[in-house]
Amino acid sequence: MSDSPAIATTSCYCGGVRMELDVSEQPPIASYCHCDSCRKAHAAPMYQCVYVDPSKMKILAGEELIKEYRKEGAPLIRAFCTECGSRVYNKHDVVGLGVFPGMFTPKLPESYDAKLHYREMEAVFPLEKLTDGLQRVNDKSEIKR
Repeated sequence: MSDSPAIATTSCYCGGVRMELDVSEQPPIASYCHCDSCRKAHAAPMYQCVYVDPSKMKILAGEELIKEYRKEGAPLIRAFCTECGSRVYNKHDVVGLGVFPGMFTPKLPESYDAKLHYREMEAVFPLEKLTDGLQRVNDKSEIKR
C-alpha cells in the first residue's frame, strides 16, 4: 500500500475553482443539515456537509474566484465561486472547514457518509419518512461521537 494520502478532487460548476481533499482520516462531523440558514444557502430541503481540519483541503486553482460571505451573527462563512455561483466550502468558527461530499470524485470514503441529521426541528419535510437510522439532533452537545 502507498504511503501517500488518499486524495479526492472537485471543482465548481464552471471548473474555475479546483480543490483537493486528503481523505486519509475519518472526519469529526459528517451530517445532513436541516437548519434554515443551510436550506437557504443551498436552495434545498437539507444538505450534506462534512467538517474536516482545514489543512486537509488545498485550493489548486481559482482562489481569486472565491468570495466568502458571513451573515451577521452567523457562526460560519460560506464560500462560493463568483463566476458560476457554486458553493465550494464553509468555514465554521468551532468545527472547522465544511466540504460537500456530493462534489468530489471519486466518491468520498464511507467514513464521510452522513452519520446524523442536524437541526431536525427545523426540517421542512417529515423526517419520519426517512428510514436511514441516523441519529437526529438539534444541538451540537447531543452529537454522539
